Amino acid sequence: MGGLSLLTIINQWLGFFSVRNQARGRIYSIVGFIANFYLLYVGVRLVINKQLWGWIILLAFLILFYFSILNIIYYFTDKVVKWDISPFIDKILGGAKEEEEALKTVPANGLYSRDRVLDTTIFADYEQRQNLDRLFQQLKEAKLVSSNYGQMSHFKIKDYLAEHSSIEANYPGTLLPYFDIKYAPNGLVIYGGINEISARPIGLITKVGLSDAILAVREYHLSLASVVLHGGEGLVVDQATGKAVKRNLPIYLTAEVAYEKRINNNI
Repeated sequence: MGGLSLLTIINQWLGFFSVRNQARGRIYSIVGFIANFYLLYVGVRLVINKQLWGWIILLAFLILFYFSILNIIYYFTDKVVKWDISPFIDKILGGAKEEEEALKTVPANGLYSRDRVLDTTIFADYEQRQNLDRLFQQLKEAKLVSSNYGQMSHFKIKDYLAEHSSIEANYPGTLLPYFDIKYAPNGLVIYGGINEISARPIGLITKVGLSDAILAVREYHLSLASVVLHGGEGLVVDQATGKAVKRNLPIYLTAEVAYEKRINNNI
């Protein structure tokens, strides 16, 4: 209980000051690391006295010691730990899903029920990639591309990197101000831009869900639900040092298509 009382006192003491979350986390990490050894002392004493609870407390010490080491690494270094199980625990408890839902963009083309929307497979030729790069620069100049990593904390960014190895500064992506699709013999061409006048072809949808795009057009009315731009400046994990470093990441699109069953086969 001594360690817990110390944490409580420090928490109350810090409340009198304007301390940044990272600084507060560092202080808690150090105090928690030291206070955890009180459990070790109690556990060893109980084991010596042949008390079963001693082994349970020692197990608790090992678990807390593991997370204390993670906290120290995350708050005091730039390293990304691959053996961190906290993202897995977060998924089980639903935290990651809630965070992902909170970060979803709201499309300008209207809202659709999730059970009426499908992911797509997108291919871009040289011209479309050039248009996409120009559009990304236009959005940056218009200050429509965020660079705050979805307002994720330093700690959360490291968790994300441990699982995905890279993250864009505009995470979870930049929703295009204007987008539309046009039918083509080989798929559905995505047009995007700052507005309708400036829209250019930026990709070709070849698959809607698991279906070929052309076959899907024959069976369903299709409409773009969202087109999101990813890439540009971001962070990647340096394989040599294990640290997060800034890199320019490839620019690419993701798109979702809303669908409705056709009554007849007329397109």
